[in-house]
Amino acid sequence: MKRGLAALLIVLVTAAAYIMVYTKPWVIKVFVVCPDDASDILNRLKTGFEEGNWFTGVEFKTYASGESVREVLGRGVDVAVLDDTYIAEELRRYGYLDWFVEFASRNGRTYSMAVVRGSTHPREALEFVGFILRRPDIYAGLCTVITPRGFGTIPEELQPYIIKYKVVTDMVNRSVVIPENVKRVVSLVPVVTISIIMLGGGDLLVGVDRISPTSEFLQIVYPRIKEVPVAGFLSEFDEEFILSLSPDVVLIRDALDVKRFEKIEIPAVVLPMADFTYEGFYDSIRLLGNVIGRVDEAEELISYCKGIVENMLKVTFEIPRGERPRVYIAMDDGLTTHVSRISKEIIWVAGGLCVAENITAPAGPPRVKVSMETIIEWNPDVIIAWNPKVEKSILADPRWSTINAVKNGRIYVLPRGVREWVIPEAESILGAKWLASKLYPDTFSLSRDEIREFYSRFLNYTVSEEEIDKILSGTYVTTIPGA
Repeated sequence: MKRGLAALLIVLVTAAAYIMVYTKPWVIKVFVVCPDDASDILNRLKTGFEEGNWFTGVEFKTYASGESVREVLGRGVDVAVLDDTYIAEELRRYGYLDWFVEFASRNGRTYSMAVVRGSTHPREALEFVGFILRRPDIYAGLCTVITPRGFGTIPEELQPYIIKYKVVTDMVNRSVVIPENVKRVVSLVPVVTISIIMLGGGDLLVGVDRISPTSEFLQIVYPRIKEVPVAGFLSEFDEEFILSLSPDVVLIRDALDVKRFEKIEIPAVVLPMADFTYEGFYDSIRLLGNVIGRVDEAEELISYCKGIVENMLKVTFEIPRGERPRVYIAMDDGLTTHVSRISKEIIWVAGGLCVAENITAPAGPPRVKVSMETIIEWNPDVIIAWNPKVEKSILADPRWSTINAVKNGRIYVLPRGVREWVIPEAESILGAKWLASKLYPDTFSLSRDEIREFYSRFLNYTVSEEEIDKILSGTYVTTIPGA
């Protein structure tokens, strides 16, 4: 009997010991959701982590798509390992994650890791992530090691091991990964270059478009523009030269150029600003502010612009279409007109009607040739001459003498400072108010103090009376290739 009890006791003790060793009830399990094709890397990481952590273990739950990972996150998961940065950013945006870290790539794929918000074991989960960041030697033989990149509110204990990045959504809805603190920028778009300078980010420019440095007035208000290397113009650029400038980001106009920068692994943000109305302009300024770390400055500029436009629209919105002066923008010999969206909107905000409103801008510069017969048919009440030469050409040509604007002496030279005041950058706000003062002089005005305040506020430059005269006379020069 005693022997039987002893044997039973031994069996029970052995079984209990086996169960204890096998189940390890003292071990806290960290549950990790991960791609099903990353098991080799993760099992190596699990083994290395558990060897040094007697009280913490790791178990995996796999997923095969971005959709299924969202379903799994709410089921007691502590850590998420993702193979798509954009999915990780989306999960962060929707509150599943507060941050994430990219730690390695293989076959063109990058893995992101984060502790899930609401984790049951947040301390142990963070230890697992920290172990990976501290031990790149473990996965070095399995994949190409990259410098870990952090996104969001990174825990303090992880910050020594990462470089912080962020994801921005550009104007063609692409998610672009860039450093959180961008320090070197190449801009291939003239209005983007100007806007960066107006946001106080000119010191970040290491390469610019070839038009901006030719602006006579910009050279005065921002002399450094003459020293920045010319990197190209729109789609005309040398990738290898831009690579030599070591930019953190390149700002481009055309999404078709993105692949050229992907090949040299430089993030490119698309900003087709020439196609924007004021609302698009505000969005682009907000995006620029986010990209270059000038968020407050961007909001200040947006607030200034919106305030002026909204105050003008309170008056001009009520003017019936049939009562608005018909306005024509004349370029070259007068038989070329400017048809960008923003130039048309400037005319509308100022209380006019663009006679070329139904002409769509071409793929290149927003300039369209028109015939004299068309001008006679339109018979504009007001003509905006692109520069003094255009005004002189029109007044010297007898064909124009029957046009209402010429007969009534209502041809006005467009002011230009950094650029012409109908280009999609902040000076266009001054352009709208200037035009309104010409169309409705008893209702609107643009004072010299307002002009002075604008350039002081956004370009940190006090313009002289002589410089204001030159701005209003449209005689500052900018060289446009092919114009």
